[in-house]
Amino acid sequence: MSKILVDHLYHHHLELLQQESQGQFDFIPVDFRTQDSQIENHLPEALAIIGRVDPSEAQYQSAKELALIQTLSAGFEEVDLERAQRYSVQVANNNGANAVSVAEHVLLQILSLFRQLLFHHQSVSQGPWENRKMKNREISGKTLGLIGLGQIGKMVAKYAVSLGMNVQYFDVVRQQTTEQELGLDYVFPETLLKTSDVVSYHVPITSYTRGIINRNSLSMMKPDAVLINSARGELQNEEDLHQALVEGIISGAALDVFQQEPIAEDSPLRKLENVVLTPHSAPSRESYPRAVKHAVANLFRLQNNEPLLGLALDHEARARTFQNQHPEVDLMIPNE
Repeated sequence: MSKILVDHLYHHHLELLQQESQGQFDFIPVDFRTQDSQIENHLPEALAIIGRVDPSEAQYQSAKELALIQTLSAGFEEVDLERAQRYSVQVANNNGANAVSVAEHVLLQILSLFRQLLFHHQSVSQGPWENRKMKNREISGKTLGLIGLGQIGKMVAKYAVSLGMNVQYFDVVRQQTTEQELGLDYVFPETLLKTSDVVSYHVPITSYTRGIINRNSLSMMKPDAVLINSARGELQNEEDLHQALVEGIISGAALDVFQQEPIAEDSPLRKLENVVLTPHSAPSRESYPRAVKHAVANLFRLQNNEPLLGLALDHEARARTFQNQHPEVDLMIPNE
């Protein structure tokens, strides 16, 4: 029976993994954060690791049977793809298992800001009663700008179009089939920022995207525009974002991710009325079983020498290729 190491983040899914695999794999809980003896004992025979981990050179060298690092999330930034490739280890994510959940959360964030939801809730629950209906806005007819059009971005676009929004996007890989299917417009970042009523980020962390939500990019947005980030906390410079919200450079923001999680108790973002903050809660109870099912399916594919689903893309290389082909395009990379 093939051994599968399951890192600490996913220990609570062990029972589900065992059920889904019908006992065909030996799932072994480990903790790559520590000097776990279980890793040393079982890694040489492990077929796969389920976790957002980056094995060391020594661990790769001992892992003679290792063929896959599988995450249950969309992100895999922790994994050194180049090193994994050197050892012929494939890396795969959840293949969009949480796309519906995150897309629904993004729509919730947009509507919460446009309809003053938190203020109106507090005015009823805590008083005094105050109706800001003249500040409410409809999202129908507004322009949504998506930075990144992966599986989550596509689902957000689909939902937004169904609610009457005009959707434009930027991605380092243009997707003309999706443009035609959903009626999307492809624009470069500067145009997107200057013309969108809502800007929502759906990109991984690379040297091109870390800190991309900064003074420069925020200053290009319309003063009545709102910003959504349910992707990665490292995308945003929270000091710049706070200043933009206080000074009215943008009208609001909704964040499900932060540079530090949990967010610091003294974070000035927590004191603002024009923000909606949630504790990295975009996934749902429905999305995790889908992610587990996908992971187990990949394990069977691996055993049967079939192509894996959700293989990690080298986003760094894709961005570099785009920049070389379009040197005139400002990707909003923050200054060092």
